[in-house]
Amino acid sequence: MRYRLLLPLLAGPALGFGQSTGTVGNNYTDVLDKGNNIVAFSPRDEGVQGSPLLLAAWTPAAVLLRGNATPKLAAVKYDVVHQQLRVRRAQGDSVVVPIGQLQEFTLTPGEAPRRFVRLGAAGAPDGFAEVLSPGPHLQLLKLWNKEVAQAPASNSSYAAPTTTSAYADRPRYYLRGPQGQLAEVRPKRASLQEALAPYPAAQQALKARKGSLNSEAELRAAVAALDPLVP
Repeated sequence: MRYRLLLPLLAGPALGFGQSTGTVGNNYTDVLDKGNNIVAFSPRDEGVQGSPLLLAAWTPAAVLLRGNATPKLAAVKYDVVHQQLRVRRAQGDSVVVPIGQLQEFTLTPGEAPRRFVRLGAAGAPDGFAEVLSPGPHLQLLKLWNKEVAQAPASNSSYAAPTTTSAYADRPRYYLRGPQGQLAEVRPKRASLQEALAPYPAAQQALKARKGSLNSEAELRAAVAALDPLVP
């Protein structure tokens, strides 16, 4: 199956936590430019089980708005279904930062920060993807996609068969090249090999690479190993 290359994507700089100021829970309205409207939350999808959120709990994060050079620390919830970043304010309520105002954000729940960058290329979904492999030449991005799927509501043989709607994880992966170009890939050797066509040395190294390539972890390891072979 052939995957077409997407138009170049502007690569944003990594967030510098050591240069950030502020504390989690500070009033976030001082970060939003004057004149921006507070956007109401999207209503919960009626009748759909599960959560549209990446993480259910409020999570500390460094949020970088477009046009800003310094991120702001805040507690957030990332709605991957509606592509909204909910930010908790000091008053105890929360606001939604419109996706068009975000440059990137990094969740910092522990010792392993999780950086999210906007795909923003023609042909790619208008959303944010997690950087799984942050190489200087190749990056593996994961779009945490959720779709509504039908699932059995009861496994009892005595009950009439019924179904219910629930969110199902449908992640999508993208390989970003040194010039920002994107190609969608799957955790399959043939898929990654095709996406590496512009980089012959990396493509040949993948052909010679031993081991399976059928999972996210294996795809991530392969991209990281092949990164130095891309000019």
